[in-house]
Amino acid sequence: MGELDEIRKKKMEELKRKQEDEQQTMEAEVQRQLIFQQVMAPEARERLTRIKMANPEYAAQVENVLLQLIQQGRIKTRITEEMLKQILSQLQGQKKDFKITRR
Repeated sequence: MGELDEIRKKKMEELKRKQEDEQQTMEAEVQRQLIFQQVMAPEARERLTRIKMANPEYAAQVENVLLQLIQQGRIKTRITEEMLKQILSQLQGQKKDFKITRR
C-alpha cells in the first residue's frame, strides 16, 4: 500500500505543478495582451490578430519584437497600423531568400 500511496502523491504533485505552469502561462499572456492594448491603436491590434490567425509562429515573433522595443524604450508613442506595417516589413526583410537555379 505504501508504494501505491507514493505513486499517487507523486502524480498529484506533478498535476499540481502542471496546473501552476499553465496558470503562469495564462497570466503572462494576459499581461502581454494588456500591454499591447495600452500601446497599440485598435487598427494595429486588429492587424496583429489577423496575422496571429494566419500564422501564429510569425505573430509570436512580431509580439516578442514589439515587447522588446517597448521594454527598451524605443517605442514611446502609441503604435499605429503604419508603424506596425514598417516593423513587419523590417521583419520580412530579415528572412533569408533562397534561389534555386536549374541547369
